[in-house]
Formats: sequence, C-alpha cells, structure tokens
Amino acid sequence: MTLTTQPTGGRSGKRRAPRKRFRKLRATGKRFVISIIGEDRYLKRRAARQIASGKPLLLVHTMGKVGSTSVAASLKSRGIKRTMTMYQPHFLSEEGIDFAEKLAISRAGSWEKLTRKGRAGYLRNRLLNEELRRLRENGGRVKVITMVRDPLATNLSGLFHNYRWWPAELKTQCDPPAAECLVAVERYFLDHYTHDVPDTWFDMEVKSLYGIDVFAEPFDPARGYAIYRNDFADMLLIKLEKLNECAADAIHDFLGIENFRLEESNVAEDKEYASIYQAFRKQVALPESYLDRMYTSRVARRFYSPNEIAAFRRKWSAARTPEAG
Repeated sequence: MTLTTQPTGGRSGKRRAPRKRFRKLRATGKRFVISIIGEDRYLKRRAARQIASGKPLLLVHTMGKVGSTSVAASLKSRGIKRTMTMYQPHFLSEEGIDFAEKLAISRAGSWEKLTRKGRAGYLRNRLLNEELRRLRENGGRVKVITMVRDPLATNLSGLFHNYRWWPAELKTQCDPPAAECLVAVERYFLDHYTHDVPDTWFDMEVKSLYGIDVFAEPFDPARGYAIYRNDFADMLLIKLEKLNECAADAIHDFLGIENFRLEESNVAEDKEYASIYQAFRKQVALPESYLDRMYTSRVARRFYSPNEIAAFRRKWSAARTPEAG
C-alpha cells in the first residue's frame, strides 16, 4: 500500500502567504505615508488614533524606577487592553514633559537624534496631556496607578538606568568594577544626579493633573497601598516594597481583576551595567548628610514607618557592617 503525505508547510504555508503579503503591503504603505508627511507627524497621528479608541483610559503613571513596568506587563498579560486604553508614562504635566524632553535632548544632542521610540513617547505624552484636559472639561474620568519606592533606592536605580550617558572615562574606569570605580561612581552620583525628583514628582505630576495631594491623604505603610478618588480621577498608589504582598488585593480592589499575579520585568541584573550595579549596591557607603536629605523628605515620612526608614538608613549607611549589607 502506498502512503501519501502532505508536503511540509502545505496548507499552513498557504495561510501564511496572504498574511506576509499584507504585512509587506502595510509596511510599504507606512513608509510612503512617512515620506509624505514626515515621521513625527505620522507618530503623532498614530498615537492620536490609539488614544481616541473610545475605551476608558488607564494610566500607569509613575516616576521612573519604582516597579511600574512589572505592573503594566502583568496587566497586559491579563488582557487589560481589551477593555481599557493603557499607557505607562513618567511625565505628563507640561512642566514634567518639558523637563524630560530637555534632559533627553541635552544628552542626545538634538530632537532629531533621539530614538524613534523616544520621539514617539514624547509626542504621545503631549497628546495624553491634551486628552486629560479634554476629559476634565467634559466631565470624564481617568484611572491611574502610581507607585512609590525608597527615595534613595529610586535615585540609585535611576543613576544606573542612565548608564549609557555616563562619561566615557567613568565607564572605562569601571571595567572591571574595582574599588576605585565604586568611589568614582559615588562621587558622580552625589555631584551630578537630580536627587529631588522622588520628593517633587507627586506635586508636579499627580497633584497638578489629577487634583490629588498624596501628602495630604492618609496612607498606611503596613498595608502598602491606598485608593484615592475625586470627581475626576480614581488613583491607586502602591508602595514597591509591599508590592509582592499586596498587589493581588490592590488590583482587585481597584480594577476588579481576580487572582492578579505579578510578572517580573525590567530587572537591573539583566542590564549591561549589572556587575557594576551589584558591586555598588553591596559596597556603597553614602554620607549621613545625604541619608538625612533622603529620609527626612516628605515622600519618606509619608509612606514609610520609622522602622522602615531606620532599615533603609542601615542599608545605605557608611557605618554599616558587612553583614548588614
């Protein structure tokens, strides 16, 4: 008896062919449109279409390096985008967008030298600012998830996140990350980093855009999250240090999602600066004056208990023992 077999890729290959042709045609059409109107206008129009989808708006709106990527990725995996339009910005106020754009342009050299993704993000954020204004004027509402983290840890994570902008001589000195490197990194951090963002971000972004003053609202450090509401916004605030413990309850209370689970994302140990970051975190000994600056701040005193602040100080103190690291 002779057996006949279906050639590999037969029907499935036929099904894939139209999809490949469609993607190729779409890419060709996209390049044509960009050649006519310019890439920035194309990116702006695309963002405008997405924002105007008609779905309720959910913003995972946080300062950088506080764990928002894990929360956003976990919400995506639960299919949140089927029912809501979700974005993950860091700066949406006019003041914040100006600050972020000027910083990025100063590093890149010009707007044109920014990455396509970077330019798309800034253009989208300006449109989101306009959309928030439109919603407020028309009696609409917005849902916001924001987060907070140990302010000193936030700043250090931001320092290493911006590793590609470090001076070339500092990078060279840190290959490998010997003791002299760590001293140089600490000096660079103390002298050049923008240290006040954790304490000013909530006023600049949350209070100005949503009318919620987190420093005037109650927060239970042991619970790890709070939900604030007014006539424009519903806002969930989560403390990163409690995220694993409270995420399921917090997301259920805020969005009604059952059995929410976190997915780890954007981990520093996976980055090109991982070895320097690990060595610095293990050995850094920051001055007491800097610890005072961080842990007498409003953000520290509002969201962290005295015991938590004392533990943070021990972690980063110049007087700590090796076992305390």
